[in-house]
Amino acid sequence: MAPFDDSADPNLGAACNRLAAWVENLREGVVIEEGFDLTEDDLGMILRHLHATRQQNQIETLGMDEAARRYGRASVPITAKG
Repeated sequence: MAPFDDSADPNLGAACNRLAAWVENLREGVVIEEGFDLTEDDLGMILRHLHATRQQNQIETLGMDEAARRYGRASVPITAKG
């Protein structure tokens, strides 16, 4: 797979490079996570899409406090463990 060195987000590009190097060493079609049926093919498809869109504008990442301020409480119930 081609490198992600020219990604709009250099941190994402570096992470994709590491993931691509790992995926390239896997056997074709190998199952990564049986509980979710995640395969090498799935990761390859995700990486190809990310590579195709690597130079698009960076998406703003919000912290939890800023997201809560802008959008309010999550729509899923929050449960306490313990």
